[in-house]
Amino acid sequence: MEWSQKRKVLYSLAFAAAIILLAAYPVYRKINPTPTCFDQRQNGDEVGVDCGGSCALYCRSQVKDLRVVWAKAFQVVPGRYDLGAYIENPNPNAGIKNARYTLRMFDSTGVILAEGEGSVEIPPMSTNLIFVGNVSASTTPDRVEVEFMPEDLNRWTKAQAVQSTLVSKNQTLKNTDTKPRFDAMLLNTDLVNDAGYASIGAVIYDPARNPFAISRTYIEGVVRGGTEEIFFTWPTRFTKNPRGGICTTPVDTMLVFDRSGSMNVGRKNPPEPLTTAKNAAKTYVDEADVIDKVGLVSFATTQSDPIDHELSFEHDAVRKSVEDISIEKGSLQHTNVGDALKSAFAELNSERHTKKAKRVIVVLTDGDANRPLDPANPKNTAYASEYAVGQANAIRTAGISVYAIALGEGISEEFLRDRIATTPAFYFKAPTAAALQEVYKNISEEVCKKENFITEIIITPRAVFSE
Repeated sequence: MEWSQKRKVLYSLAFAAAIILLAAYPVYRKINPTPTCFDQRQNGDEVGVDCGGSCALYCRSQVKDLRVVWAKAFQVVPGRYDLGAYIENPNPNAGIKNARYTLRMFDSTGVILAEGEGSVEIPPMSTNLIFVGNVSASTTPDRVEVEFMPEDLNRWTKAQAVQSTLVSKNQTLKNTDTKPRFDAMLLNTDLVNDAGYASIGAVIYDPARNPFAISRTYIEGVVRGGTEEIFFTWPTRFTKNPRGGICTTPVDTMLVFDRSGSMNVGRKNPPEPLTTAKNAAKTYVDEADVIDKVGLVSFATTQSDPIDHELSFEHDAVRKSVEDISIEKGSLQHTNVGDALKSAFAELNSERHTKKAKRVIVVLTDGDANRPLDPANPKNTAYASEYAVGQANAIRTAGISVYAIALGEGISEEFLRDRIATTPAFYFKAPTAAALQEVYKNISEEVCKKENFITEIIITPRAVFSE
């Protein structure tokens, strides 16, 4: 073949190859597209489908789960609650731009009482107080759970934590026994740049560092080197103590009160020592704090049935029930300590008992137990005392503290001190009704050791997210 012909053939082949390549390229690109972070495929340097590697999104396997430190319902007024949860993000370079959440409030049987929704930005290595306010519930909540939308938890994004230049100073909690107010000052420690938008959470803890009240606000920013005053308020008191302290542990107390005939010596009007003793018992109710429940069962030949007042936060109502105690007329009234203890024990084991609250019985009597009668031998005078001791032993085994008060003279101290009271230190002697006021006050201070509240300000700045 002549060279010129060979050259024509080569040119033709080269031209044909170019045409074929040009025609094939779109097909190739369609079959093998350039990897992106939005093609719903795992390709390129991705760890999973459209996540990891050079993508802005992390795969779930690359991040640690959010940590829920606590979630709780906080009563604002009867029947209305603030729901909150303390959330920590342990990931140093990952956050969620918009994490939608639901806070659910459950009763003790697992029934949902109410729920509230919200959303929050989760910066890297951050602490967040998520919050839903003013949620109504018809019964007392048992627990709160937080749930984040699953699709949002699949959108962990590369992010840079912005080191907050804001610090809180001069934290002051006041008016805790009326309408609490928590004041603080935010200081921007950066002398060059303004501090930007931030979420500000407030948590009030009891002395055992259990969250007691929460609130949240936002600030648009603080100028360089500047300060801004912030405050949080609540409509109802935290404590009845004007000095601001609160019990280290909530206390559920059943008052067991003697209304036998001997509580009316000399047939006075009003009856004594009954009236003075009732006033002293009301002192104990007054000393109980807002987190404490108090109930009442009175007794003579038989215990009150139903009991005078069930365990309740409504201390004024319990106080009224104490005031209403009277001696039954028309028959001789004896002393049945055992059945009164039994009723108090049952109430402290009821659904009205606050979980984790300390359980206490304070029993007042001015005479030895002489009822109930032995059903097998009514002449067995030791039966009533042994019956009461049996009830006290069952109460002690259940971890409930019994404080025993002997009013007047002629009572078997060994019986009350050594067999009814949990320990001899829990036995008190009141020679006269006038001494009862101090006795009840001493017992109140013993069961409820008051310490100061603890406050915390949570500052959560915005993060810088990758696109």
